[in-house]
Amino acid sequence: MTLIALASIKGSPGVTTAATALAASWPEGRQMLLVEADPFGGDLAPRYSMAPTGGLSSLFAAARRTLVPEDVWAHVDRLPGGLPVLFGLAGMHQALANEKAWPVVADALGALDADVVVDVGRLLPNLGGGVREVLAQADALAILCQSTLEAIVHLREALPGLAAELHGRRLLVVPTGLAQFSAADIARTLQVEVLQPMPDDPAAAEALANRRATKRLERTRLLRWAAETIGALGVEVQSPIGSDDLVPEPAAGTDSADGGPTEIAPSADVVGSADPTDLQRPEEFSDRPASDAELAGATSGSKSGAGR
Repeated sequence: MTLIALASIKGSPGVTTAATALAASWPEGRQMLLVEADPFGGDLAPRYSMAPTGGLSSLFAAARRTLVPEDVWAHVDRLPGGLPVLFGLAGMHQALANEKAWPVVADALGALDADVVVDVGRLLPNLGGGVREVLAQADALAILCQSTLEAIVHLREALPGLAAELHGRRLLVVPTGLAQFSAADIARTLQVEVLQPMPDDPAAAEALANRRATKRLERTRLLRWAAETIGALGVEVQSPIGSDDLVPEPAAGTDSADGGPTEIAPSADVVGSADPTDLQRPEEFSDRPASDAELAGATSGSKSGAGR
């Protein structure tokens, strides 16, 4: 089975939205589990106005005794529509108090007879709060990064340490937000595999956050991106499970995010070339070229050209 971790280096580029979209689009015939492991606390329970019956807090308590992989399911809740989720902790205080239990819990998740999508949120210094233990079990780590010069510079600084932590397992970048740089340019600059950007799809994102009703969620750009991304991760894609039922049907007169069939841009899976070039801001992404100082900052690793 496959364990995919999603994280960010700085800011809030949409890790929880991406993780939920991937989980909602997981192929039929493959059991899966969505795990909230953000040390700063989980978001899904309050978003769906749910009182967890289990979650990480109860799983940590069980891990102090004995824990086999099958025990994890006793602590799993389900979102409307049936998506299985292991709700996260209340906040950082719980994360720090339970750090010693993470090795046992992470081992159980890694040995689970199911695919696991883990939202680890924003990475803490030294990968604290259980993140290091999760990464030890991950088949791939996808870093969501806003397509801005400063975000790319910060990510460049963190990549060597993350690559060393993964010991040769897949390290991926997913651009998000307004596209200021192309995926190909980001890949050449960072020398890392870059997947197609997560689309800016507010209606679908709000539906996944339980803030609006949306009909045929699986046909939105966000969920179509998720299906393409699952394929790029090497998971066989057939059709989404639970995505249509993840949120309520819209009432009469409610706007729908279903814009009909739309074409998905080809996957931007790229491995950086051996000879990196300057990060360029192509015409279709910007009204102005990047300055020499900006490009120097992005390609040299210096932060002098990055806005704060």
